[in-house]
Amino acid sequence: MSSDRVGENRRAVADYERTAGEYVSTVDGRPSASADALHRLAGAVGPAGRVLEIGSGPGWDADALEALGIDVHRTDAAMAFCEFQAERGKRCDRLDLLADPIQGRYGGVMMLCVLQHFARSRLEGILRKLAGALETDGALLLMYPEGEDDAWEHGSAGDYRVVRWTVVAMDARLTQAEFEVAWDEAREGRGGSWRTVLARKR
Repeated sequence: MSSDRVGENRRAVADYERTAGEYVSTVDGRPSASADALHRLAGAVGPAGRVLEIGSGPGWDADALEALGIDVHRTDAAMAFCEFQAERGKRCDRLDLLADPIQGRYGGVMMLCVLQHFARSRLEGILRKLAGALETDGALLLMYPEGEDDAWEHGSAGDYRVVRWTVVAMDARLTQAEFEVAWDEAREGRGGSWRTVLARKR
């Protein structure tokens, strides 16, 4: 990954550190994923499984998944989000997916609304790293914006690089990383269509 693209990712994290409070107010306690998606992940992992969440943010998706009886290990690259969760009695560990190793193995990984912050050249490595964190037949739940372009979004909560993926391109990368798509859905959201994918490690 080029130094400028590393810098773009670090800039996104720095913006979240600075504007976490504003971001929390914009999502208003709502999970990013649909109830159907979270139920499917819970079913794939099973009651004895544990899910690693990358980019937990305020923690609303983790709350919803835990309400289904699933143990969630919350992580985020921005300490501001981990501190916000600590204030409401939740543990969230700092984890930089680009730099830090993932310790242990999990029945599932949940990474929602995070992939758009990474350069295209990093996707293959990221998916393989997530596959390495999963047990055999483990489940991966992703949510990302659909499209073909790379652009900057400017708002009150900071400036963010947005990298969109087509279904064909994303599924090809998942196949290369030895995942098989089991289910997906698309919903309209901020800036257009967002696709949620549940894939299983082959």
